[in-house]
Formats: sequence, C-alpha cells, structure tokens
Amino acid sequence: MAKLDLHRIQALVEEAVADGATTVEEIHRAVAAAPLEVLAQVEPLADVATSAQDLTSRSIGAIYDTIRRVNEEVGVLAEQVLSATDRADAPGD
Repeated sequence: MAKLDLHRIQALVEEAVADGATTVEEIHRAVAAAPLEVLAQVEPLADVATSAQDLTSRSIGAIYDTIRRVNEEVGVLAEQVLSATDRADAPGD
C-alpha cells in the first residue's frame, strides 16, 4: 500500500479552506448587500443604507480575512509538526 503524502494532504486542506472561505465570503457579501441596495433607493434612507453597506462590507471582509489568517497559521503549525515527525521517522536517527 502506498504511503500517504501527509504534506500534500495538509496543503490541499489548507487550500480548500482558503478557497472555501473566499467563496462563502462572496456569497455572504451578496446576500448582505441585496436589502441594503434596495434601501439605498429610498431617498430618505440612502445615506444610512450606504453607510450600513460600507460597515457591513468591512465587517465581512475582516471576518473572512481572520479565517484565512487562522487557516494559514494552522497550516504552518501542521507543516512544522509533519516535518518534525518526518525527521523522527527518518532511518538512522
């Protein structure tokens, strides 16, 4: 049976999480923007809706940036653990 390439699996999982976060962020932004775009068409609410849209967009961006940063740091930690395991398992050590 072939040996699993845990480093490759780790990289694939990290990439999948990052790509998934970006996709969900795009959907989240679109869903959040829809009602605010409608409200922005109502003249007395236009300024408030635009401000709310800006705040919402920045908040959503911050959340998904944090998810991507945590994913990246977990990936670094996983790579360090896998490398240490590789060294410990190396023949002759």
